[in-house]
Amino acid sequence: MTAANPNKLPTALAPVDPADPTWFPFDVDVAGGRLQWLCVDEALIAESAFLDPRMPTAGRPQALTALAPVADLHPPAVTPAWLWHTSFCGSTLLARILHLAPYSVALREPLLLRRLSDAADAGVDITPWLSPLIALLARPWRPEGRVVIKPTHAALNLARVAMASTPTAKALLLTSPLEDFLVSHLKKSADTLSKIPLLAERALRAGDLLPRLPAEALQPPSALAAAALQWAAQRELVAALRADCGPRLRVLDWARLRERIEDGAVESAGFLGLDLPEAALRAHARACAGVHAKAPARRYDTATLRDENAWLRTQHQAVVFEAVRWAEAHVLPALSPEALRVDG
Repeated sequence: MTAANPNKLPTALAPVDPADPTWFPFDVDVAGGRLQWLCVDEALIAESAFLDPRMPTAGRPQALTALAPVADLHPPAVTPAWLWHTSFCGSTLLARILHLAPYSVALREPLLLRRLSDAADAGVDITPWLSPLIALLARPWRPEGRVVIKPTHAALNLARVAMASTPTAKALLLTSPLEDFLVSHLKKSADTLSKIPLLAERALRAGDLLPRLPAEALQPPSALAAAALQWAAQRELVAALRADCGPRLRVLDWARLRERIEDGAVESAGFLGLDLPEAALRAHARACAGVHAKAPARRYDTATLRDENAWLRTQHQAVVFEAVRWAEAHVLPALSPEALRVDG
């Protein structure tokens, strides 16, 4: 397990109260039967880009407990709202916008769900633990408050079972066009790019696209071509999730949403059943849209993003074109029509 504060072994300064949302289920070891807790507050949740070891947690109480008692927890009285995504699609920004205290708290990529998705990908049966651990994440922070859960894109393999375990919950799923997805990768480090084939394989294992692909699709000639394969595999997972959820799921295209972020935020909150005051939500959306979602101290808006992506397309036109052309020849023909459909 990864300690929230790697310089300190988990210790409890107070007994863990499963009814108290400030005792946050930070990490889980399914095979070892252990659950790690971290004592947090709303300010830390709002401040942290992601709820993983990068959180500034020095000095906060932690605890390590047995996992087994969690199985007896009941589902939350208030269902969570889900925000799934395929990465590089504005999901962190939308999650920040939908975090509007005291009405709603957005949990951005809890490490707990990544651990469960890793276990599921490895063939471990996580069904005894998924529902009660979701119940812990969904605990409201205020009376009448709601919780929005945004898992990491790598946890899309959990989406169908997670939605089935919360049958009254609604979900948004953010995605982006293929070329935008590829261009976004041009901003990433070599280390990030090196992980693309593993992410593509992970998404293929979770869905049913693999048997329909020709052999050439499994031999991408570049990192961007591998990203195109990952994009297609994720979109097929989206299609399967839509088939399961029907009207409980709305698939949004980031290229459209970012151009009308205030209206999109209001519509998104309404669809998810979040009772957020419209004037406050619009003001919050404007503020969030003017800074970088993962580094709020940095000014960053839609115009900046558009200019940045245009420059990248110009500088890397050939490699992007080749990746798209390869995907069109070997990958995209295998996609189902539902994989490419969006609702807005």
